[in-house]
Amino acid sequence: MKTLMIAAAAGVVSLGLWSVVGHEAPAVDPVISNSIPSKASGGHSYTISNVMANTACLAERGSRISSRSEQFSANADCDTVWPGLSTARTWISNGDGTVVVADARGEAILTVVDGDGLAYEAVEPADAMVTLISAD
Repeated sequence: MKTLMIAAAAGVVSLGLWSVVGHEAPAVDPVISNSIPSKASGGHSYTISNVMANTACLAERGSRISSRSEQFSANADCDTVWPGLSTARTWISNGDGTVVVADARGEAILTVVDGDGLAYEAVEPADAMVTLISAD
């Protein structure tokens, strides 16, 4: 029985040493087979459309400016969607579900609200039939 206990203890010690010393870190394959590029700016792209004018353009919400505002940029062709939209520079979240898209002076161009799914719908001016749909 004494011999059996010594053999069992030696086996446990050997297994413990093997588990600590016996393994090397697996080699890492340096080849990248596929990757998804990350956006450097962390921005969100939107397709902005006006159903009454049958027009659309692309705009981007960029980096954070303050706790409730982010940079916003729209191309010149966005003026066909809504007048003055190409001058928009700021996306301001009001905390009540509404967002103001404003120019460099802080004047509101559009006020939008969360719509269905990933869309925002314009609520001010009242005649703006404009939607912003996530393009990401």
